[in-house]
Amino acid sequence: MIWHIFQALILATAISFAGSIQLGPVNFGTIRTALRYNKKSAILFGFGGSLPELFYSALALGSSNLLSRYEYLDDYLKYLTIGVLFIFGIYLIFQKPTEASEKDSPDKGNHVWRGMGFGILNPQLYPFWLFIITNLRSNNLLTDERWPVQAVFVIGTAAGAFLLQYLVAVVTSKKREFVYMKLTKNYNKVLGAVILAVAVFQLVVNL
Repeated sequence: MIWHIFQALILATAISFAGSIQLGPVNFGTIRTALRYNKKSAILFGFGGSLPELFYSALALGSSNLLSRYEYLDDYLKYLTIGVLFIFGIYLIFQKPTEASEKDSPDKGNHVWRGMGFGILNPQLYPFWLFIITNLRSNNLLTDERWPVQAVFVIGTAAGAFLLQYLVAVVTSKKREFVYMKLTKNYNKVLGAVILAVAVFQLVVNL
């Protein structure tokens, strides 16, 4: 069973890391938090944004054979997140830029909760993990149904997502002066415009 636990952890972490490399609310939130506050705040935001992976991957793991029952859930969640992206993008465009500082950084817990808020509204998590788990099982890569193996797999999904958010926070924090120099007072508008473009793209794709 030890080998199955190790295999489940590596699989989940690697897949989650690769699957998180996309334009989404949590990634943008981590970048923005690193730019506006500091690396530690961005890491906390990324940690919070990674926690919903636990819920959605566990839900997908327990319902991988019940896809037909949830066939419309994916569409509802997609449109919900498109709305969130529109609101977030417009908010950034009209927000006045502020200088980063320690003293105006929200409480540590607030960063975690904000990250969780963005993560829980990601429409891709449940169908993504349902698809991945179904394929892993069909290819005999996730056959052990004992709870320790499944629990480690779920933990690995959050670990992979957090690893990416940690790297995003570190890289953005190291390059923040370069970003400020290039974007100066327009970085909010640039990020907001990119988020709106992603929202429009997702809306067109799902129409």
